[in-house]
Amino acid sequence: MDKLRELLTKNSVFEYENITNTKGYKSAAVFLPISIKNEDYSILFLERSSNLYSHSGEICFPGGAFENDDINLLNTAYRETEEEVGLKQENIKLISSLSKEKTRTGFIIQPFIVLIKEEAEIKVDGEEIVDYSFISISELISKKNKRRYYFLSNELLINKPAYIINNQLIWGATATILEEFLNMIVS
Repeated sequence: MDKLRELLTKNSVFEYENITNTKGYKSAAVFLPISIKNEDYSILFLERSSNLYSHSGEICFPGGAFENDDINLLNTAYRETEEEVGLKQENIKLISSLSKEKTRTGFIIQPFIVLIKEEAEIKVDGEEIVDYSFISISELISKKNKRRYYFLSNELLINKPAYIINNQLIWGATATILEEFLNMIVS
């Protein structure tokens, strides 16, 4: 956890960029939110409503699609996080950005690592997001919780990271973003 402590104490670095539509992909942004309680590091995950058209019932990070009123992708992540779980910008410390993730559902997601301030309170909106959980980083690092997820895409067999924690499957872009972050703090 030394690399994680070092990462969380650095000043944030993020180059603001213009939003450009890349060949039919929609821009989106998410936060990978870290919480520290009693020297235990955990990550906030959300559960999407089963009534939603896309990604229903999936485990995800707070965030969503860029809207024209958003200044940049960081602003998108702040806005969506407040809408979904009530966390305001002043309760979130920006740490760093991660690599963009292209999804099979037509999004390019810009993830940001953030630290949730201790006094912050989570209140799910109950419509898009129905539940949340904090999962210990040590649990996520454990090899017993990591899997590979296989699926067909354009007749190609694709293999991506996945995690099973408390009988919940974390897969897709969320798992790929999580894997990059965990590799960053473990290697």
